Amino acid sequence: MNPFASFSAQTPQNGGAGEKAKEAAEDAAGEVDSFMENIRPRLEEGWAWIQANASEFSIALGAWIAVFLVLRIARAVIAGFIRRKKKDYYAINNIAARLVSKTSSFFLLVVSAALVAPFFPVIPEGWGVYARTIAIIIGILQAAAWAKELLTAGIVGYAHSRAERSGVLTNAVNLIKTLVAIGVWTIALLMILSNLDIEITALIAGLGVGGIAIGLAAQSIFKDLFSSLAIVFDQPFLRGDFITFDDGEYLGDVERIGMKTTRIRSLSGEEIIVSNSQLLDKEIRNYRRMDERRSRFTVGVLYQTPHEKLRRIPELIKKAVEDSENTRFDRSHLKEYADSSINFETVFWVTDRAYGVFMDANHEVLLNIHQAFEEEGIDFAYPTRTLHVESFPETDGSEKAGKKN
Repeated sequence: MNPFASFSAQTPQNGGAGEKAKEAAEDAAGEVDSFMENIRPRLEEGWAWIQANASEFSIALGAWIAVFLVLRIARAVIAGFIRRKKKDYYAINNIAARLVSKTSSFFLLVVSAALVAPFFPVIPEGWGVYARTIAIIIGILQAAAWAKELLTAGIVGYAHSRAERSGVLTNAVNLIKTLVAIGVWTIALLMILSNLDIEITALIAGLGVGGIAIGLAAQSIFKDLFSSLAIVFDQPFLRGDFITFDDGEYLGDVERIGMKTTRIRSLSGEEIIVSNSQLLDKEIRNYRRMDERRSRFTVGVLYQTPHEKLRRIPELIKKAVEDSENTRFDRSHLKEYADSSINFETVFWVTDRAYGVFMDANHEVLLNIHQAFEEEGIDFAYPTRTLHVESFPETDGSEKAGKKN
């Protein structure tokens, strides 16, 4: 193969790309020249105005700079005076101090110009339009910065006050700040484009369609993300709580609440990982929220137990409960005549919510009942069956004779 032939074949294609690049550069240069041609009369008008009002312009410029410096000093002094280091980050004083600190220098320049403008000659109408447009844009950006700080402080501060132990707050704060920033700056951008006389209807429609597409594509992810925020604000459980869900099939201690999943350490040792949205859709029992634990059990005694002893059984059980630590007796009654026993139902409360303490108290109560029944001669019942035979079948004489022989 001739390499020169290959090179020659490729040359027209490369030359075509070069021509397109050259045309694009020429178009860009033409746009720049057109822009300069349009703005040149404005520049000449502005320079002529400055020459005609040189002394007043110098005084106005000096006053503008002086007022700007005063406002910057006032910003630092006011922020330092309002701020309280010993208070929470989201206290009202500290929020106000951050709002003052986040007042941009460009905004202070606009405010300074607005303060000194009434005392000096009016600038040309053409430049006045530009100045007002720039001032509006800077004002929108400053308002967006203030709104972002206020919304973030309000939402995150509320979450922080209610979810100090949730374990998801650190992750949720970043998500909240991101969502707030995207929303606020998007609105600010649309307002700026509207003030620049740019049609934003098509842009808003495009953003809406794009948002719907993204939402449908990441529906499960966003569902879990917002479920984690629901856990932060509603607080059905916190890190360290002992919970059961899915009709008691799963239970354990909450170890971590993430942005998508919650991790639970079961009693048998394994880690249960369940999505936040799936977990919130189920009935959850939070045992940490209770102040006391209720215990209910049934004791069965024999039908042969004397009546006097049956009447004493509730008193014996009550004493057995009261002699145990961390317990509060509720009731004990004869409940039913069962197939093989006379059953007494008892309810008492353990005044400590810890599961270990509950089991220790339950253990002690049952042992005390066993000891009391043993001392009183009361027998616990167990499944029994009594067979009553009315008669035996008759036997013939040969069988009797055989037995005698």
